[in-house]
Amino acid sequence: MKLVLFGMIFLLFPILNIFAEEPSEGWERLTNMPEPRSESKAVANDNKIYVIGGLNNKELADNSMFIYDIEKDGWEKGSSIPTATHHAGADIYNEKLYVVGGYQDGWKPSNELWIYDIELDTWTKGENMPTPRGALTARFLDGKLYATGGYNENTRFENEVYDPLTKSWDKGADMPTPREHHSAAVLDEQMYIIGGRDGQNNLDATEAYDYFSDSWSQLEPLPTARSGLAAATLNGAIFVFGGEGYASTFSENEAYIPDQGWFEQQPLPIPRHGLDAVTVNNNIYIIGGGIAPGASYSPIIEKYHNTVIPEFGLLVSIVFATCIMTVIVFTKPKLQYLIR
Repeated sequence: MKLVLFGMIFLLFPILNIFAEEPSEGWERLTNMPEPRSESKAVANDNKIYVIGGLNNKELADNSMFIYDIEKDGWEKGSSIPTATHHAGADIYNEKLYVVGGYQDGWKPSNELWIYDIELDTWTKGENMPTPRGALTARFLDGKLYATGGYNENTRFENEVYDPLTKSWDKGADMPTPREHHSAAVLDEQMYIIGGRDGQNNLDATEAYDYFSDSWSQLEPLPTARSGLAAATLNGAIFVFGGEGYASTFSENEAYIPDQGWFEQQPLPIPRHGLDAVTVNNNIYIIGGGIAPGASYSPIIEKYHNTVIPEFGLLVSIVFATCIMTVIVFTKPKLQYLIR
């Protein structure tokens, strides 16, 4: 009888571990960028990360492009973007990088669109965005580039849409919350806009855009209102890193899971703002950013790994559970007899 009970407890351990085990997570410091940067844009393709423009340590817009090779943990220089820019929006589609808006000639909002062909290592000029804006975001949804928010004297709520096939811009539904210096991420065919600021006020607003209906929905607010933050997706969640306030930079790392809400995660080792984040091979890479509020810069790149229980672990546990139930069903009469 004791042997039967011990055997059943042993088989139950894998199931119990699913509920008891906490996800492990950690940070790793990687080789610094060749030059310090903030407010640059990072885009990933295969095992390389392309870091474009930004503010350099002379507080000037830069046109450099540095390429980080993940396998080698090393950097090389790519073809410079034709116009120096910072606070732009950027994303990738069909092996091409799209960089839009930002600030040029100091702090003048730009409407330029530049397209980089990774295979050819060349830049071409695209159709200008209708509304010049800096500190915006740009994300691809269903093959179209959505340029959202950002600052000029008249607007912080624009949502303009570029179609690479027709090479033309269209208008999408305006954001409910005007903002700049926000973050954006795409998950399950929806675009999430998080945080930022409207003028001098940091925001906690979190909103999702559905391109099928061209409409927005308001979600649970970001726990820590902040601007100059970065977002990336991993394992079905959106991770939001860093940012700045009046007197300090943020180390917060908070994750949003749709229909579940926000969860606090392991913070940035070095608090900073004006950083960017990309996901490659189940890791998030956090690049550049300023350590102090306002004009500051760093060459830092860090790798964040959020480990989850592998799916096969759950499958194995289900098999064990099935075996246990089978044992219980077929040995129930004998167990009742032994208990008596």
